[in-house]
Amino acid sequence: MVEPDWKYTKTVQKRVRIIKVDAPNQTIDVFDLDQGFPLSFNVNQQIDLKKVKRAKIYQATVEIYEAEFTKELEWQMIEASLHDHEQFKRIQDYKKTGAKPTRFDLISLKH
Repeated sequence: MVEPDWKYTKTVQKRVRIIKVDAPNQTIDVFDLDQGFPLSFNVNQQIDLKKVKRAKIYQATVEIYEAEFTKELEWQMIEASLHDHEQFKRIQDYKKTGAKPTRFDLISLKH
C-alpha cells in the first residue's frame, strides 16, 4: 500500500459538530460549520474520545497536511473503489480539479 508523503501546510481553528466517533481507529467524522461540509479527522492520542459527544458543537484545532496525487496513489484509490461507481466518479472528479489529497489531524477539541 502506498503511503503519501504528507507535507504540513497550516494549523486552523474550526467550529464543528460531531457526526461519528470511532475510538478504535482514533478518528472522528464532523460537519464543519464554518465551511458547510463534512470532514474526517485523525485524532491525537492525547484526546480522550470517550468524552467527545455526538451532535455537540466544539472548537477544533486542526493541522492540515497535503500530498501529491501520484500515479501509484491514484491507482490504489481506483482499485479500492472498483465496486463503488459513485466513489470511482468522485476520484475522477477530484483528479480533474487538480486538488491534492488532504489529511486533517485534530490536535485540540474544546466546548
